[in-house]
Amino acid sequence: MECRVALPLRTELLNVLDAQIEMLTKKTFASFTNEEMGAFKNREQRIHELQEEIELVSQNASQFSDSGVFSAVYH
Repeated sequence: MECRVALPLRTELLNVLDAQIEMLTKKTFASFTNEEMGAFKNREQRIHELQEEIELVSQNASQFSDSGVFSAVYH
């Protein structure tokens, strides 16, 4: 279950990380404009939000899997 719920979150996280890495590699020797810095900080915030959401999904999935009849078999 966790896999299905987390997949869109993980996909978005990878896309945001790619955008951050691309910006950093392009701007290695140049400074950011105010607009670029704002976009960078917004993506940085979204990365943290996505990481927290994925962690919550993982915790919820582990709670459900631990409570099943066959939990001892699978852990």
